[in-house]
Amino acid sequence: MDNGGVAKTGKAFHHSLVGFVELAAQVMNARAAVLWIAGNDSAGVAAATGLGMDGADEDIQTLGRSIADWDRLLDEDAADDQVSGQDLAGYRVLAGVPVADPDGERLGSLWVFGPSFGKSDDDGRIADARESISRIAGLIGTDIASRVASDGQLAAARAEAERATRSKSRFLSAANHDLRQPFQAIHLFLHLLQSKVSDPSQQSLVTRIQEAVQSGETLLTSLLELSSLEAGNVRPAVVQVPVNDVLEKLIREFDGPAVAKGLRLRFMQCGAVVTTDPALLERMLRHLIGNAIRFTAKGSVMVGCRRRGNRIRIEVWDTGYGIPEDRQAAIFEEFTQIPGPGSRDRGRGLGLGLAIVERIANLLGHSIAVRSVPGRGSVFSVTLPAHREVSEANGNSAAPVSVLVIEDDPVQLMAIRSVLESWDCRVLSASSGARALASIGMKDQPAPDLVMAELRLNGGHSGLEVLAEIRRQMVAEVPAILMTSDSARERTAELTGADVSVLVKPFGPEHLRNAMEAMLARPIGARR
Repeated sequence: MDNGGVAKTGKAFHHSLVGFVELAAQVMNARAAVLWIAGNDSAGVAAATGLGMDGADEDIQTLGRSIADWDRLLDEDAADDQVSGQDLAGYRVLAGVPVADPDGERLGSLWVFGPSFGKSDDDGRIADARESISRIAGLIGTDIASRVASDGQLAAARAEAERATRSKSRFLSAANHDLRQPFQAIHLFLHLLQSKVSDPSQQSLVTRIQEAVQSGETLLTSLLELSSLEAGNVRPAVVQVPVNDVLEKLIREFDGPAVAKGLRLRFMQCGAVVTTDPALLERMLRHLIGNAIRFTAKGSVMVGCRRRGNRIRIEVWDTGYGIPEDRQAAIFEEFTQIPGPGSRDRGRGLGLGLAIVERIANLLGHSIAVRSVPGRGSVFSVTLPAHREVSEANGNSAAPVSVLVIEDDPVQLMAIRSVLESWDCRVLSASSGARALASIGMKDQPAPDLVMAELRLNGGHSGLEVLAEIRRQMVAEVPAILMTSDSARERTAELTGADVSVLVKPFGPEHLRNAMEAMLARPIGARR
């Protein structure tokens, strides 16, 4: 059995183990008890009660090393004589019993401690209580085996589902060329057919066929685009991009469709330069402008940008149907369309456009938002980092990037820290918002260049709230990345206007690097 799996179980299971340990202490009327599991994190200490330690890493390490030595003695003859009376920080061992799974495989041991004085009183009750302690150890072994087996089955099922998803995505991505080829031929044949027919009814029929083919091609393109993003096949190339160049190209592209619907497509000149992938930015804005025209029956669509500190917000305004407030998060889910008055032209889409926009935004570390009033229209925006002057960027590029990471899961924290340090970043880590704020207040601690925080911290705390307090204390809009497993539905409203980038778990190192480079406008680590 992989005993390290005990460390990966949830908080509820940890509370269960603590309950067993507390029961062991009560049975012997003892001061403290410890459950030690071989190969577990925290030096083997899986659960403890009554030791009065402050939880510092060095205390846990010392305790774990001592018990590891005693645990080996339990398999030897006359173990009681060797173990009983051992002393640790003012506590002495009253009893130690092995913990094994139902098959007899050793997992660790259960220990009960008393004060280092009064041995005669303690020795008199050890024999009577040892049988009860052994039964508790047996219950612990059964509980651990059951939980690890359950987690293993769940992990296997999850891995199989992820494998199937990756296989599907790889197939669609690899088939991209072959699936598009027939549409190319159909377009050419329809063009020839249209030039050869003169009857108005036949011309109308050809036009309808062209529209149907275009609709099918649009749907296929969206599916392939989404699958490529999900398969991790899209690798951003982040550079400095003049916003005006991208917007002018898209305005030319959509001017014809807007005029055909009787809409005014307005464009506000924008002199900003941003840090992003130009092709991916263009794809995001193409979906937003296309949606605005599609779902606006009359009036206008306007595109422009605003500066917000060191960020640029590109906005697409429309006078369309609008979206009810309680449905605004749902529109970023796949295959979601919100019914509106009159014809919604539903045959022209699957509701994938905004899901693609969100995927690309997450990949680049940009944030997206929506404001809407039913019957009046909507505003969709993409917020991304403004390009800093070259002299400023170059002046800071030699110094390592300082990153404050706030994550209450120790495994996640260790993984993120290890990756950042491999990129030569200077990492300050905190397991809670309170510790992060305390570190910010230390005089000898330099201010971080970037904050990475888990959105949902333990105890109902929010990484967004912690970030707001950090920015208040630093009197600066320090760049920030929030990490979350929430769906778009859960997080969109909360993060609107927060001026942060969002990484959706699970994310890979390249996604993290891209988000950091986009936020800081400088390379991170050496790319291989």
